[in-house]
Amino acid sequence: MTRLFALVTFVLFALLPALSGTGLRAQDEHPISQQELARTRFQELHDRMQKLQETLAKTAPDESKVLQAGNRFIQEAKIHDGMARAKQLLDQENWSQSLDEMNGVRKDLSRLLDLLQNRNLDLAKLLEQIARLQEFRNRVDTLSKEEGKEKDSSAKTEDLQKQLEAIAKAKAQIEQLLAEQKQLRADTNQLGLQAAAEATKPLADKEGQLKEDTAKLAKDLEAIEKKQTELTQPKDATPPPSAPKGGAGKAGSAASSMGKAQAQLGDKKPEPSLKDQDQAIEQLQNAKKELEELEEQVHRELQKLPFEQQAKAQEQTKTDTDTLAKDMEKSEEKGDNADNKPTPGRKRVQAAVPKQKAAAGTLKEYKPAKQKQQDAKDDLDAARDELDEKLAQLRQQMQDEVLRALEERFAAMLAKQKELSVNTKVIDKTRAQALTASGALPSSLVEKCQGIATGEFDLGTDAAEALKLLDEEGTTAVFPEMVTELRDQLYAVAKICRTNESGKNVQTRQAEIEDTLALLINSLRRTIEKKEGGGNCNCNGQPQLVPISAELKLLRYLQERVNKRTKDYDNSVPEELRATDDAHGEANDISQKQGKVRDLTRKLAVKLNQENNAAEGGR
Repeated sequence: MTRLFALVTFVLFALLPALSGTGLRAQDEHPISQQELARTRFQELHDRMQKLQETLAKTAPDESKVLQAGNRFIQEAKIHDGMARAKQLLDQENWSQSLDEMNGVRKDLSRLLDLLQNRNLDLAKLLEQIARLQEFRNRVDTLSKEEGKEKDSSAKTEDLQKQLEAIAKAKAQIEQLLAEQKQLRADTNQLGLQAAAEATKPLADKEGQLKEDTAKLAKDLEAIEKKQTELTQPKDATPPPSAPKGGAGKAGSAASSMGKAQAQLGDKKPEPSLKDQDQAIEQLQNAKKELEELEEQVHRELQKLPFEQQAKAQEQTKTDTDTLAKDMEKSEEKGDNADNKPTPGRKRVQAAVPKQKAAAGTLKEYKPAKQKQQDAKDDLDAARDELDEKLAQLRQQMQDEVLRALEERFAAMLAKQKELSVNTKVIDKTRAQALTASGALPSSLVEKCQGIATGEFDLGTDAAEALKLLDEEGTTAVFPEMVTELRDQLYAVAKICRTNESGKNVQTRQAEIEDTLALLINSLRRTIEKKEGGGNCNCNGQPQLVPISAELKLLRYLQERVNKRTKDYDNSVPEELRATDDAHGEANDISQKQGKVRDLTRKLAVKLNQENNAAEGGR
């Protein structure tokens, strides 16, 4: 099938110049013979198209439909009749009407070529699919971020609740230690100034045990206070000093006082130990107050995360996720997927909905739902990854389509430009001998000059259409500028040709257009060959339409053109004329083009740095 469309393209491109108003040249074969040859070749092509349409009806129905549309267009446009009328008018030497008829047939053949190539339609559908999946991807990403925030809120609520439990447990331990320390002090106070070893040893042992328990409590309080900082302070806040102060520090001081009291009791000095025991009691009471302040702080933090608000937010995210899943399903039902496969990520989005519903239910019961929310977020992240993978495939496919579309368009433009360039030279050679007695150009040559101007303007429009493809693809820096330059060149030549010019100035500009088109075509063909051979054209992990090496060559060409214009300006504009408006305009135009080359060079430098950094990071 590919070979057929290649043949169709070749035949139609061969027919178009023969049917062009600029295709009639004095030294060519007689136009009647040309028209008959075109009509015969087109009839042969139509016969093959009809036969192949029937052959492919079962094995390749989509391709058969394309041929069917082409065959139907040939009948509705009555192309065969138009070609026959053109020949009849030529036989009658009715040149003007035959030319009009041939131009009409030429336009119909151009429309047939677009229809059979189906390239613009394919690209439009591809771009629509990319835009649709990108929208789904963005919505999934937004939902994943929202689910992540809700999971973080739930996780913080859970951590705060655990913190309250840890504080409550520590408070209970402090109260137990306080009770035991107070009882120990009362027992110590009953001994008086002096006591026997058998009376003080049990108290010393008890004090030692209290010291160990309090020292352990100090470490627990240090962990609680560290967690408190994580829960209540901003992540970028200055970290607290390493030495424990708050409750942990006071508990540590209490343990130290207990140690001193233990030593006093071990020396059978109960009376001096009372002071250290009092200090231990005071420090434990202060530690308890510190814990109560932490407890109040936790309660305030919990008030910022009410379960009702969390449940409401989770319910909204669930609704949005369910809506997205339905939209993705509707898209499949409408046949938006070119491959008729389920929308990537839809099943994972659907799987997230019941988990979000369960999470909302748990939150309504005033319980955190961290795990359910994490499971839902995992589904959304997986859906996003599936969409990213499909989008990468579609963008690569789009680039392949754009490459082929541009290569075909520029090849057709080059063939047309060569035709126009030859016709311009023919006109320029014959105009000197064809001048009328008044010195005016004959109407026949004027008509041909205007035909060339129209042809150049049409090519400018083709370049503008190619520029739209590049803008939509959007990965190259220099290529669009080259096509912009090409478009401007074509419009400029068309404007000059409207004045019936055909001399060296026009011919030089036409040669530059041919050079530009050849350079663009070669860049595209090398890229296509490289991709077909498994080559890669990436920059910082992002696929590019053409590699940076090709863009560098285009950039060099732009610089060479600026250099040439600068040299021509220097040689052709004398110093005394450089103050004129025309000279200023030309100099400003050259300056602007040089500035554009400079800006493009900077863009490429950034791309090269990104590519080098990505390569080094992957080692």
